[in-house]
Amino acid sequence: MCRSKIQLVASIAVTILLIFGVFATLSIDSDFGKIETTTVIIEDDNRELSGLLYKPKSADAPNPAPAVVVAHGISGSKEMMSSIGLELARRGFVSLCLDLLGHGKSQRSVEEGTVDRSFGVYSAVQYLKSQPYVNSSSLGLVGHSLGAGAVRATVAREPQVGATILVAGGLGNTAEEPEYGVFNSTYPRNLLVIVGKYDVLFDVKKLTSEELPAAFGTQQEILPGVLYGEFAANTARKLVLPSTTHLFEPMDPTTIAETVAWIEDSLGKRQNPASLLNPGLIYVQREAAILLALAGLVGITVLSFSPINKLIHSASERETPKDDKSTSLKWRLYAFWASVNLVLLFPMSAVGSAIAFPPLIFGASIAWWMMASGSVGLLGLAKFSGRIFGKTFSLKQTLKDNFSKKEAVGSVISFALIFTIATILAGGFNFTFRIITPIFRDFTAARALVFPAFIPFFFLYFTAEGLLLHDLPRHSSNTIRKQIRNYAETLIGKTLPFVVLLVIHYSGKILFDFWILPGFAGFLMEFLWLILPIFVITTSISWSFHKNTKRIFYGALLNALLMSWVASVVFPF
Repeated sequence: MCRSKIQLVASIAVTILLIFGVFATLSIDSDFGKIETTTVIIEDDNRELSGLLYKPKSADAPNPAPAVVVAHGISGSKEMMSSIGLELARRGFVSLCLDLLGHGKSQRSVEEGTVDRSFGVYSAVQYLKSQPYVNSSSLGLVGHSLGAGAVRATVAREPQVGATILVAGGLGNTAEEPEYGVFNSTYPRNLLVIVGKYDVLFDVKKLTSEELPAAFGTQQEILPGVLYGEFAANTARKLVLPSTTHLFEPMDPTTIAETVAWIEDSLGKRQNPASLLNPGLIYVQREAAILLALAGLVGITVLSFSPINKLIHSASERETPKDDKSTSLKWRLYAFWASVNLVLLFPMSAVGSAIAFPPLIFGASIAWWMMASGSVGLLGLAKFSGRIFGKTFSLKQTLKDNFSKKEAVGSVISFALIFTIATILAGGFNFTFRIITPIFRDFTAARALVFPAFIPFFFLYFTAEGLLLHDLPRHSSNTIRKQIRNYAETLIGKTLPFVVLLVIHYSGKILFDFWILPGFAGFLMEFLWLILPIFVITTSISWSFHKNTKRIFYGALLNALLMSWVASVVFPF
């Protein structure tokens, strides 16, 4: 089969993958027509909060349903908590997943949480209470991390809430101010606490022996999985320790099953006592469908090169550098780039915390880390290539050979294509591409203004990475088998160091109950779970475009645009 026919078949295949993934996601997210899923705007003190509302079609004015507000953690989003929202709605609860202040599409900034400790959760409760299809006397709250603290502050103002679920937050010295209230054996009503066994932010021993006994009405150490108190008296308490990490707690099957059962028991809707053992969760299939759609979108982006290349009448491909067949050189380049990334990760994250530009929490840390890595990578090539790699490179000439104005136009067109598809799906179908949290989504005005600030930081990074992973290793790719092998080696060279770092971090806790990277460093490891799959996407894109053009520029600029898009929509103000 000729190359043009292969490209046509591949284009059709990835388009079908995208369409199928979107259709399957939307079908599951509505429980196949039984739930209405809409984005709502909540007015609150001259600001707008964005929420994702799951409303069972059975809920109406004559038959109002119990309702639950679900709040995410720092750098999270309403979509990140939508698994809980979906599963609650399937069981007859109106559920509202909220973008907290400064997050997602909600306005203002995280700093305003010092004034409104509920981060907008209290306003979301008032919104639900005003809806005719909601039973305003039967309400529950679920919060993860920062959202758990927001839930606790809301309960202090709404003590009649019938169920409070704190997932890895709202406890200890992070919730000692008067606005959070003081827990005891009767307040709040029906309290469920969930903390992952491998949550770096919590000491389970301290939790069970010091922080929870008073709230559980006992002086003894709290036993996980044991029910304390009674639902009928609103004094039920329980601690659950699922085998998961801080980031994955809201998506953990145990967390969701326990949350759903607790809400059902607290608000009087659970009819099947065995439902906790066999909860019948469908959110996992929805997340799989989203990943299929994302794979289709990335495939469309990669395959767009050929028509875009024809559209801009790009110059002929750069002459393929002669393969020097130096496997040793290739892996030295990979090792050097990995070392630069890992050595600078923690110190430059601290720099980003001190220098709040670009003006997003954690976003600045990622930007400064990647810019520093790119700068050191290029400096190493320019000054020490002979000493490090045993071979001298002319960085200036190599960069000159790799850059092309027409390829800059092509990369911008490719970005516009993927952005247009994501925006249409978000605006027309309420669909967002995500890996844990949304990564490719439509902009708010404020986030559109932040987007350009990230581009120089990330472009420097992907320029250095393009040279070290793609251009200088001189991949030979005259057969499909060699292309697959080269792609696999490149992907391993990029991701393996981060995988090893994660393994080291968690193995200490799993094997010896000891955190090798505690505190802030350990918390940063949570972001690697999100960064790793994004790096798989960017490496795949840059490798593909380098294979087509024999230059790094197309992939470097496109990846800088994509990463800037991700950073500007993920991190909070």
